[in-house]
This record gives sequence, structure tokens and C-alpha cells, in this order.
Amino acid sequence: MDLVFGGLKMLALYFLVFIILIFILAFPNNPTVSYEGKASTPILTYDFHPETYIYNLKVFYLSITEHRTLGVTRYDGVLVEDEIKTYFPRSAKVILVAFFFSIIAGILKGVFDYRYRMSKLNFLGNGSTWLLQSIPDFFVILSIQWLALAMIPSLRVFSNSTWYNFIFIGIIVAIYPALYIARITFAALVNEDGQQYIQVARSKGLKERIIVYKHMLKNCMETILAHITPLMVYILSSLIMAEYLFAYEGIAYRMFFSLEIFTSIGGGQRSFEPAMILGAAVCFMGTVMFAQMVAFITRKSLGLDRSIANE
Repeated sequence: MDLVFGGLKMLALYFLVFIILIFILAFPNNPTVSYEGKASTPILTYDFHPETYIYNLKVFYLSITEHRTLGVTRYDGVLVEDEIKTYFPRSAKVILVAFFFSIIAGILKGVFDYRYRMSKLNFLGNGSTWLLQSIPDFFVILSIQWLALAMIPSLRVFSNSTWYNFIFIGIIVAIYPALYIARITFAALVNEDGQQYIQVARSKGLKERIIVYKHMLKNCMETILAHITPLMVYILSSLIMAEYLFAYEGIAYRMFFSLEIFTSIGGGQRSFEPAMILGAAVCFMGTVMFAQMVAFITRKSLGLDRSIANE
């Protein structure tokens, strides 16, 4: 019963977010541009017209209820769903690589930080975790780009023209989420260290590696799994930046066009696409729901009783 209630509550929350996004995206996006002075300085002015806002809301409503679509794009005859079918599978491959890599690498890094926290190798443990987290993620991505191009000139890291691009970008996207999981794992292991059963296991002469991986880590899994949802949000935030910097044509890259990022920079024709932005948001919400389902299935398989509703 609690599981059903938790699932319904989660769906209601996503539906509420969906409705709020519609109300936000329906705001008229038609500023007036005028030029002043000898330098022809552009001046932007914006006037809100309630009738235009209501009209945009009606367009969203009719598209969803009558035409069974989120809307149309800037291209004639191309629906939002058509663009999602083209762009989202590319992002999904990156997300899957980043998701599983960040969990596995993050847990292993957290265990390493814990086991060597009192040794001379601590600078490779907590020290490296703290250092990498203190560096802006865009700087790390740009540095990796430069190193990749300098060391392997034949490596084609831009666009999605090669089969290995999604793996390369997925690992880059996973760097900061993996550090996040490493910090969670380290804190959970430190908190578990003072338990009575740990002292008993050590008194029996069990190896530290067996104690950590067979006993402590299993008891820490509930804490780690509770952070799967924010982990996925972390991945999505890194994905948006990575797709832009690597010109990888996924759903986040497509969303930049919908937001007029490129036309604003280049001075091209404005073509704001609220329906496409809504479609990208639906993809992101579905991805977060996928992460929650993975956490729930893993929790059940490990015999943990905590409900998915508590995430």
C-alpha cells in the first residue's frame, strides 16, 4: 500500500512540474528591438500582453488534448515527438554510461578514500576528491578536450559522428557525479566504522578488505541508493554542458537551439521553441524516474525495506 501511494505521489509531483512548465513556457517571447544613437545601440523592451499569454496556453492545451502532441518545431511538419526520437536516443546512451560508471567508480573511490584515510596515500583519496570537486566542471571538460586533441589528434571527440563518442562523453559526464557518490560512500563507511559488529570482525582477524566489501559496504547501500535521484540530476546538469561543449547532438544540444542560445550569440533569426523545451523536460523527468526505478529494484534485490517514496 505504501509503495502504491509513493508511486502515485511521485507521478502527481511530475505532473505538477509538467503543468508549471507549460505556464512558464507560455509566456510571450516577443521583445521589441529598437536602435538608438550613432552606434545604433540595440534597446530591448518587453510588454506583457495577457491575451497573447492566454492564446499560448490554449495552443498547448489543444495540441495535447486534440492533436495528441506536445507541439510543432521550427521545421515545417516536424513534431516535437519526431525530434525526440532523433535526439534523445543519443543522449540516453551517454546517460546510461555516465549513470552506471558514476555509481561503480564512485563507490570504489569512496572505499579507497575510507581505507587509506589514515595513510600517506590520503592525498590520492580524500585529497584528490576534494581537489576535483573544487574545480569548475566546465574547466575540467575544456581541459580534457585540449588534452585529447593534443595527445591524440586523430581522436574525433566533437559531434556524434563516431561510435565511441557517447562512451567518451559519458565518462566525462560521470566525473563529478562519481565524486558525489564517493563522498556519500566515504561518509557512510565512516559512520558504520564504529558499529559493534565491525569490532567483533576485526577481533576475529578478518582482513580489512573482506570487512569493508562483505559487511560494511552492504550495510551502506541503503544510504547510497537514497542518493540515486540527486545523482541523476547531477548527471543531467553535466550532460547539458558536455553536449554543448562537444557539439554532441543529443536532446540537451537540441534544447539549446530551442532556447535560442546559438541565434542569440550569432545574431541569427530568433526561433524560440517552447514545445521543444517542454519535450526535452519530459525526457529529463523520465530519466529521473528511470533512476528511481533502478534504485527501487536494487533495494528490493538486496532486501532493503526502505520505500521508494522516501527518496
